[in-house]
Amino acid sequence: MYELEKEKYLGNTKNIFNTEGLAVVETEYQNKVYEGWHSHNNAHITLFLNGGTTEKRKNFNETVGAGSLLFYHSDELHLNQNTLLPSRNINIEIEENLLKELEITEAVLEKSVQNTAFTKFLILKIFKETQSSDSFSSDTIRMLFAQLSNSTDHLERFDKSPFWVKSLNELLNDCWNENPNLNDLAQVLHLNPITISKHFPKYFGCTLGEYMRRIKIDRSLSLIQSSNENLTEIALQCGFSDQSHFIRTFKSQTGFLPKQFQKL
Repeated sequence: MYELEKEKYLGNTKNIFNTEGLAVVETEYQNKVYEGWHSHNNAHITLFLNGGTTEKRKNFNETVGAGSLLFYHSDELHLNQNTLLPSRNINIEIEENLLKELEITEAVLEKSVQNTAFTKFLILKIFKETQSSDSFSSDTIRMLFAQLSNSTDHLERFDKSPFWVKSLNELLNDCWNENPNLNDLAQVLHLNPITISKHFPKYFGCTLGEYMRRIKIDRSLSLIQSSNENLTEIALQCGFSDQSHFIRTFKSQTGFLPKQFQKL
């Protein structure tokens, strides 16, 4: 068992972008690495671009793949086994001084990961900013990161929401590749469409259209990296009417064009 210092990971570090209190570390796993218990000095969020691993913590095991998101507390023991090679990760590493400055706790970061799609897209936008680094990049990255704390606000309201809200969430995720309208959803849930329209932003933090587009683009991340289908097929599979709409939506959510993301 050992502790990894700042910006150190078990794989090969491909790129590091530093701004005060925060590092964006791109890591590759081309060969088998140490599979024992270890920890990291700083809290971090990891987005798996491709590949995957079986993650073991003190209280749970989880197998993750392309598009998965994990949070690690500072000094939290974990191990990785059966890593798919090659694998590639983006790690957003946060020092304690930045958390204090932004008045964000590790608990808030952990909760932000529950808002999976929103957090993935923020990380991808942060990563995109490191690739086109200029005099504005450090401030832009810190501003994007600060949005993570905002992503937990509606989660607290969601936890205390009426039963129909959770049923609606399940329904939307089940029909992620379709395009349901308010009347369709209200009929299934035996609700008045006005009820959904009025309360949706309060509990979901966005409009119905924005939420569905997030779900669709989130699902497309793993399809782009792991399937042999072309972008037109993926766009149709995700419920977009045409490839151009898919491309525009993908870029607005992630900062990348689908072909750029495919080459990561």
